[in-house]
Amino acid sequence: MLKVSRFLCRLWCAKVALQRFLVVMSGLAITLLIFIQVVSRYVFSMAIFGIEEIACYIAVWLYFLGAAIGAEQRGHMSASLVSLVWRGELAQRVIKLLVGALSVVISGWMTVWAYGLAKWSLQFNMMSTEINVPVGYAQMAIPVGLALMTLYFFFELIETIVLWTRSRGTHA
Repeated sequence: MLKVSRFLCRLWCAKVALQRFLVVMSGLAITLLIFIQVVSRYVFSMAIFGIEEIACYIAVWLYFLGAAIGAEQRGHMSASLVSLVWRGELAQRVIKLLVGALSVVISGWMTVWAYGLAKWSLQFNMMSTEINVPVGYAQMAIPVGLALMTLYFFFELIETIVLWTRSRGTHA
């Protein structure tokens, strides 16, 4: 059992490291593409055809993988007025549990919806206007990022439940 948990831990860390690497590389690629386009336009008075579209495709992947990293690090923003109204430890725990459950459900639903969108685009062979690449390649970033976010929200929810049950056991 210990070997399995070590393997899963390594797999998890490798996945997170790959995500971070892809985000950094995407950011660098976008920066480089925009720099090349600016230099080619303003120094050489010519534009490179399709470079903005390539940068946009990469940017979509950057945004959704970055959002997944934010969910993994629990850096997502919240503006909870409910916690100001309902005070007390039990109320805070219930709110955290409800927020976690809603995050999983909504993110999961959006993942299914986004997958349907990307699949539809690929099935109908929708192509980009400039470089003639399937639009579904960029749209696949949406369900991939949302699936990762759903996974991270699910583990956060499980952790919340486990911590609640452990703390209830110590108070009994």
